[in-house]
Amino acid sequence: MIMRLFWRCLLPMLLLLSLPVWADRVATNELMVVTEEWAPYQYTTADGAVSGPNVAMVQAILAEAKFQTPIKIVPWARAFFMGKNRPNTLIFSLSRSKERENQFIWIGELMRRDDWFYRATGHDSIAPTKLSAIKSCCTVCVVRKDIVEDDLQKLGFQPDRHYITADSFADCMRLVQTGTVPLLVNSPAGLAQELKQQRDNRAGFQKVMPLPGAGQEPLYLAASIGTSATTVARLQAAIKTLQQNGTLEQTRRLFLEHSKP
Repeated sequence: MIMRLFWRCLLPMLLLLSLPVWADRVATNELMVVTEEWAPYQYTTADGAVSGPNVAMVQAILAEAKFQTPIKIVPWARAFFMGKNRPNTLIFSLSRSKERENQFIWIGELMRRDDWFYRATGHDSIAPTKLSAIKSCCTVCVVRKDIVEDDLQKLGFQPDRHYITADSFADCMRLVQTGTVPLLVNSPAGLAQELKQQRDNRAGFQKVMPLPGAGQEPLYLAASIGTSATTVARLQAAIKTLQQNGTLEQTRRLFLEHSKP
């Protein structure tokens, strides 16, 4: 009798203790899609929606693969951690490197970065044609912790010597416009989006030279290593179909056209 009463009391407690583990297992079995704030390619609108060409392309891929999964924009460090460690997680827009090659499952390419060094319009004396010339003549402004800062460091640029960091791209624009800093780095679409948001028709910038190597790298939709093989196969088939029928390229072009001032 005592043992029977003991098990009657213990069994509910064991079930209760097992619930968090079971709930976590269910949660990680659900597909999750994460990315960072990076206008104009992926960003949060004023009404809280996610938008941008990369968001639209990933939404099209998910729909083609018959997944109904919302896209969450979170800080990049958190998105990267989830994409690397949480099973059944998709992440974009992720650059592919030797260090990352075996840390993710690479679903497919979304776009290629197209970053340039820019000067203020009218500052024609700033005309370097090589990286060595930029290092010797000009300080570059980049956004703190932005991927461009990593690119410059890989190319041998040193902080406070060859480049400075600002809290926002708008700050870099002001520094270049006032002549405090000669150059900044952005993509044509990114710069157009910033000018559109600033609504300053007086501001003008001219391309100086492309950011070599890292500036033209492809960016991918990738999956965590723990993502199911069936999910990966469906997504890879979907992106192949949409690349072949031109849907992804058409989506990208339509969004970037709207980014022009």
